[in-house]
Amino acid sequence: MPSIDPYSPCPCGTGKKVKFCCPDLINELNEIQSMLEAGQRQACLDYIESLEKKHPDKACLITTRALLESALGSEAKAAATLEGYLAKDPTNPVALAELAVVYAAQRGAIAGIEPLQRALDFDTDVVSGRVVMSIARLGEMLLMDGQVLAARGHFMLAYILYPQDEGTLQLLARFFGAPTIPLALKNEQSLDPAPAGAAWKVEFDKAIDDARRGRWWKAADVLKKLSTQAPNDPTLWHDLAVLRSWLADLPGTVAALRKFASLDVPYDDAVEAEALAQLIDPAAQADVIDELKATFEVTDFDKLSEILAEHKRAAAFAWQTMGLDFGDQPPPRAGYFLLDRPIPATGANITRQEIPHILGRLLLFGRQTDRAPRIEATVRRNELPRLQEALTAVVGDLAKLTGEPEKIDEIPLAEAALSWSWRLPEDVSQTHVRGLIEEQRRDAILNGWTSTPLKLLDGKTPQEAAQDPALKIRLAGALSLVEQSFAQPSTEPVFDELRAKLNLPAAGPVDAKPDDPIGVPYTRVHRIAVEKLGDEDLVRNFQRALQVVARSGVRRLATEIINRPSLKGRIDLAAVYGHLADLEGLSDEAIKYLDLAKKAAEEQKQSTAQWDLEELQLRLRRGEPAEFGRLIDHIQSQHLREPGVSQALMQLLYEAGIIGADGRPRMPGGGGGGGGATVNGIPVGGGMSAPAEEPGTLWTPGSETAAPAAGGKSALWVPGMD
Repeated sequence: MPSIDPYSPCPCGTGKKVKFCCPDLINELNEIQSMLEAGQRQACLDYIESLEKKHPDKACLITTRALLESALGSEAKAAATLEGYLAKDPTNPVALAELAVVYAAQRGAIAGIEPLQRALDFDTDVVSGRVVMSIARLGEMLLMDGQVLAARGHFMLAYILYPQDEGTLQLLARFFGAPTIPLALKNEQSLDPAPAGAAWKVEFDKAIDDARRGRWWKAADVLKKLSTQAPNDPTLWHDLAVLRSWLADLPGTVAALRKFASLDVPYDDAVEAEALAQLIDPAAQADVIDELKATFEVTDFDKLSEILAEHKRAAAFAWQTMGLDFGDQPPPRAGYFLLDRPIPATGANITRQEIPHILGRLLLFGRQTDRAPRIEATVRRNELPRLQEALTAVVGDLAKLTGEPEKIDEIPLAEAALSWSWRLPEDVSQTHVRGLIEEQRRDAILNGWTSTPLKLLDGKTPQEAAQDPALKIRLAGALSLVEQSFAQPSTEPVFDELRAKLNLPAAGPVDAKPDDPIGVPYTRVHRIAVEKLGDEDLVRNFQRALQVVARSGVRRLATEIINRPSLKGRIDLAAVYGHLADLEGLSDEAIKYLDLAKKAAEEQKQSTAQWDLEELQLRLRRGEPAEFGRLIDHIQSQHLREPGVSQALMQLLYEAGIIGADGRPRMPGGGGGGGGATVNGIPVGGGMSAPAEEPGTLWTPGSETAAPAAGGKSALWVPGMD
């Protein structure tokens, strides 16, 4: 960082230059900066404490001391330091911003919003760099606490106020690129201007100007008051919803979104507002089913183990591969999936109706010093009676339920309706399995979900709600969220059929206007009328879809790109084919696209190693050992000397369980249970799937708990960043 000179903004937060604020501390501030850059936090803290004896009540020293106290794990000391200073100078924006981060660490991220808003209220026209850094840090904490929209708002504000900071830009890129965050949460959140001629336009515009400087509380209060003058103006409610979302006011955001959706707005806008409301509404989380741990006491462990090992309604699995934590107690002796019917002797020509379903997961524990032998069963609440019945049918009175089952998780009802767990005979061909999965997926969408009563639909099923005009937008919003959770190309026509079945408008094409600074909402990008786009706009929208992981949009736009001769030689077609292959999951289409990627790479004078490695992984997942072996030989003979190929190959084999950390071969373990669709305990992307053939779940508030890393950039401000 550049050194601090007399004309640098003073870290005190006064808005003045150092020359007019702390001219006697220029050398000391540079020394502090050097120590922080070198990571000498404790030494720097000691140095600041010595300086404070000569220069008491200096905000630049006090706030930096609090920053260091917090970084060294003394949150209570940091809070006391800042509170003590603010008692004397309650309007110092830097002290308030630092207090926001400390409160967020102590009390939860939302607790930091109030002091940060006060900091922004009191800051000068040029927002202090330390305040901007606190905005970004609070954004990370909000994301870790599951406050996704508030985190996104803070990230955007930090970037707007200080676009030179690469760390904030990386946070935004990782936010939009996170596949676990639904597209509805990534749609642009612009603040719309007041309608021309509105009597309240001047006051509204002033509030929006404040909002763009981060003074969201102040602006939201103004808009709320204005809504009493114009209670049915969509712009007011749209902007109020945006501001409240940035302030982590989920109930207020939901209320504003639903008010907006009830007004005279375009149908797509109303549906997207309702879908967003459902995503973040805490009340919507009532539509769940409990996952339980039920304990069965075993009277004869050896006999029970012998029965389960031989019975056709029990399928052994390797619990060791599931990452289960048993604390200090001994691990289980064995694990089994309990099935609703015996496993057929052969899977040749098996129909979907004949496939055994997994009722629950059984872990067998032997006798312990203070406990009798037992079975711990993981099962959904609605399946517990069937599991008990099945277990009795298999082992008789050797296992009996003891005590009340323990609730260990909640699964959204929609996810439960759109997922399944199968146990297939080992001789079913992969082609047949994929066909069965497509059948089941279609049935789950058209029949499973539509027959599930949901509280968000007033206790009605989607099929019943379709007959109630008052529930039309709410039903369409729920359907939109389900559709966004799928990525398989085969599901796109299924959702067209589902809308027709529920008497909802078809999702027709939308135009992407070249002069639109925001662009088509990400939730609609798959509907763009691609044939109307010029080459540059086509590529631009493709890149937008890629950045936010809009899978269906990527597929539609990429398909148009590869069919345009005018783009050959102007775009990396191998990469476009690679993206299409990734979206096709385990299908033969994926193999076809990888072959085309290799051909395009050769035409572009590029190595095909990347696509050979992609195919190797795909062949492994498809269960094709001959092709897998062929590719191993090819990569070793043709690409192993290319940079990074050997490491990538070893990493792939390690992640697949084929080799251990020491590079030696090992046998891969079996899969475990869990939410989403599974075949033989292995996730296959049934209902709520994010990647094309990977497991997933409906997103719920709090499910996004990992904050994006700041790209290695220190989260500790150093004087002079302004």
